[in-house]
Amino acid sequence: MKEFSGLCASEGYALGKAFIYRHDTIVVSHGKIGPDEVEKELKSLSDAFSTVIGEKKEALEHAVNEEEKALYTVEILMLEDPEYRSSIERLIMDSRYNASFAIEEATGDIVDTLNSSEDEYFRERILDIRDIERNLLETVTGKKRTCMVLSKPSIIVSDNILTSELISFKGYSNLLGIAIDAGGRTSHVAILAKNRGIPMIVGLENFSLSVSEGQIVALDAYKGKAYSELNKKASLFFESRIDRMRTESEILKTSIRNRDRKTFTKDGHRLILEANIEDLRGLEDAIGSGCEGIGLFRTEFISLKKEKYPKEEDRAKVYCTAASRIKDIGGYVTFRTLDVGGDKKGDEFEIPEENPILGWRAVRYCLGNPEVFSSQIRSILRASRSGNVRIMFPLISGIEDLDACMEIFEKEKEAFRKEGVPFDEEIEVGTMIEVPSAAITSDILAKKVDFFSVGTNDLVQYLMAVDRGNERVQSLYRPYHPAVIRIISEVIGNAHAEGVRVGICGQLASDLEAIPLLVGLGFDELSVSPHSLLFARSLIEDLDSADCRKLANNVLSMRSYVEIEKAIKEFNDERETRNKK
Repeated sequence: MKEFSGLCASEGYALGKAFIYRHDTIVVSHGKIGPDEVEKELKSLSDAFSTVIGEKKEALEHAVNEEEKALYTVEILMLEDPEYRSSIERLIMDSRYNASFAIEEATGDIVDTLNSSEDEYFRERILDIRDIERNLLETVTGKKRTCMVLSKPSIIVSDNILTSELISFKGYSNLLGIAIDAGGRTSHVAILAKNRGIPMIVGLENFSLSVSEGQIVALDAYKGKAYSELNKKASLFFESRIDRMRTESEILKTSIRNRDRKTFTKDGHRLILEANIEDLRGLEDAIGSGCEGIGLFRTEFISLKKEKYPKEEDRAKVYCTAASRIKDIGGYVTFRTLDVGGDKKGDEFEIPEENPILGWRAVRYCLGNPEVFSSQIRSILRASRSGNVRIMFPLISGIEDLDACMEIFEKEKEAFRKEGVPFDEEIEVGTMIEVPSAAITSDILAKKVDFFSVGTNDLVQYLMAVDRGNERVQSLYRPYHPAVIRIISEVIGNAHAEGVRVGICGQLASDLEAIPLLVGLGFDELSVSPHSLLFARSLIEDLDSADCRKLANNVLSMRSYVEIEKAIKEFNDERETRNKK
């Protein structure tokens, strides 16, 4: 059996025959045109832009949710960008390039600029601009691509998939998963896959060259692993996982309306099971899957999807809607303040830096832009009168950061009191624990807040000195490293000593294999992706907390991540064996 490592773009398991998708190359003539042909080529270009913009607007009308609407809106804005279009027109008029050659050259310049960026977000936009280029070239040359047609259940395996290709292909019901050599987790095609619940792994390098048409392949889109040449044992493993998740999903979906939302282990240990969301559509998915609350509302995504940073009133409306909906189920909604910068950029948050992951991001950006920060705090305070609301600060590195945030927070509360604006005086305040310095001084921070939320995505990357967006060092990104487990245990101990609750909202919380360890370490709250909620609850209810504590104690004494991974696997295998008896 061969194993390939990539990045998880959309969670799930998949097993099936490979559908190899090859891109037909559009051959562009690089010859120059005569003076009398300029107008003809400009007209051809103009018609192409009009056609493609029309196609994108039609797709916008049929978008399934707000996230997809934002996706198509961005593509339309790119096509309507006067600088992009004029750069192509100048090549036709000044350099006498034909329209297709000019499109190719102008787009290539943009791609070169994006490719030279150290920022993952900008590099992942390459596929999006290439998609637009392909649309324009097909229209100009009249060489439309062959539409993908899945006539039987298959896993698409390709060098890359463009957004327009995924939208236009036929046979969605037969799509089991997607595995591509290129791409990133925040590309538009990854967003589409996640919205549709399609398991997807990106960044697999040469996977498509190692697999033949019709060959059985498997995807573990929780761990970012793709497999070919599977043995019988591996095939049975994936079949059992897929069957179990499908069965449990159907059972839990039909029973969720008639059951208590509270989550307990089978020996009565209470855990609060919440969801991570980015918008109101995600909120509805989470409520439909039985969440007890929202442990992480990534507020920056509302802003990143807009051309302009939303006004305070507009943000407050979204926050109030979320708070009101969660109030209906008796839970909290936890608003994380803006976490822009790093790999999350937008027109309003342009922060050019050589090393953005370690740069001016999250609360560092907010404290440097107090008007932006204060405005968001006011929006959250307004929402607190609509339901149970918590506020949480990201990337706190120590007590100084927290004090600075609290000063602005208290200032806005006092301003509301003077203005007579109602808000929840008991609103809870928490901080993310994702910077090693915050974790080490968590005993100090715990005296100032009501709750912690451990962000393992960043905590692991900072502890291990591994850029989680860098494909070359993904093998060094080890959530089960003893340093990670030990520091998490220390954070939980320090928090509980001060009566502070501790949650986890990083990707590790959505990893079903990791949940027994997280329960054993003593987390009070788990916040997972909406798609993982049903399965996480089912798993927790099948666990004995004493067994989980024993697992955690054993793991804390281990010396290497290899030992820890083995111990976790053995624990899960033994539990599954017991359940089959």
